[in-house]
Amino acid sequence: MKVQALVFPGFTFIDLAAPMQAFSLLPEFESQIVWQEKGAVDSDGGVSVNATHDFSNAWTNPDILFVPGNTVSLFAQLEDERTIDFVADRGGRAKWVTSVCNGSLLLGAAGLLHGYAAASYWYTREYLSHFGAIPTADRVVIDRNRVTGGGMTAGLDFGLTMLGHLLGEPMGRVSELLFEYAPQPPYGTGRPELAPAETLQTALGIVGKLMPVERIQSLKVRPAPAVV
Repeated sequence: MKVQALVFPGFTFIDLAAPMQAFSLLPEFESQIVWQEKGAVDSDGGVSVNATHDFSNAWTNPDILFVPGNTVSLFAQLEDERTIDFVADRGGRAKWVTSVCNGSLLLGAAGLLHGYAAASYWYTREYLSHFGAIPTADRVVIDRNRVTGGGMTAGLDFGLTMLGHLLGEPMGRVSELLFEYAPQPPYGTGRPELAPAETLQTALGIVGKLMPVERIQSLKVRPAPAVV
């Protein structure tokens, strides 16, 4: 199973780490970490990863294309034609087109979510409709061969769901146990509908400065790439 993960300067580390840890349990797992240039790529979490391949030598037909998210760094990629071209090309060929957090915006910008239900980070979720997607509030959304996860910690839900979907529910259950995945959130405010009004307003003030959603409306909507 060939998993090709796109990274970019400033990507959110947990968005990549949790899904890739889950993907590593797939049979005959192989991975590529891809960026425009090979070498170290800084995340937003103070951890760098090594881009093993660049756009010119990455697999042409991966089994799984995976895209993490971020804030201002992700929004910069929405306007980078080279990145969008790569995502559109590999997404048109991959067996599975996937993302976590607002990485789904990048899939949308590449024309890969027309008519598909999709998840995203809660603050940007509704903006998926600009790209012809159907915004959905679930932690993980599977629509045909598109699988998208919500924000950050949803990456582990996403990864375990993918394992169960690809390998069967029994292996999904075993994987969940191997990961000791039994979350106990300390405050219970991890979604807007769960948070007190004051907490939500504070969070909105933070993410509103980091995610320039007004720029989405000016983005060109690409047609869906031809399936190769």
